[in-house]
Amino acid sequence: MTDRYIVRSGRPGRVIVARVEPGSDLLRSLQKVVAEEGVTSGVIVSGVGLLKQAKLRNCRSLPEEYPITDANRTYLSFEKPLEILSISGNVTLAEGEPLVHAHLTLSQVEGEEITVIGGHLIEGCVVFGFSEFAILELEGIEMVKRFDEETQTLQLFA
Repeated sequence: MTDRYIVRSGRPGRVIVARVEPGSDLLRSLQKVVAEEGVTSGVIVSGVGLLKQAKLRNCRSLPEEYPITDANRTYLSFEKPLEILSISGNVTLAEGEPLVHAHLTLSQVEGEEITVIGGHLIEGCVVFGFSEFAILELEGIEMVKRFDEETQTLQLFA
C-alpha cells in the first residue's frame, strides 16, 4: 500500500457565525449562508443545536469498482429530539457553486440511555429551537472539487 495525498495551504480569514431558526432545513440554510456570504473555501469549525428530525447518509458497503453509489449507501430517518453534538466539514466550489460537505454527530435518548449517531448531512434535518454554527473562511487557497477519474466523483484538488 502506498500513501497518496494532495496538499494545499492557506491562511485563516473571517469567521461567519449564524443561527438557523426553527423549522429550517440545516443543510439548505448552511448552503444559503455560504452563498450569500460569498464563501468558496472554508471549514465548519463549530455547530450546536437541536433537531426535531434528521436524515443521515452512511456508506454500508464498498463497491468492487468506483464510483460509490446509492446501492452502497444507507439512508436513515429519525423523528425525535436530536442534540447536535458536532458538525464538521468544508465549503468548496463544485461546478461553479459553493458546496457544503458536512457530517453530523447527534445524540438521542432511548429509554433512559443517551446514544450517539452520526453520518453525512443531507436535506431533511429540521431545526427545533435553534442551531448555531461557525464557518472559518480560508484565504490564499482555492478549494475546488473537480471530477476525479479514479473515483468517478467530484473530489477536492482533483
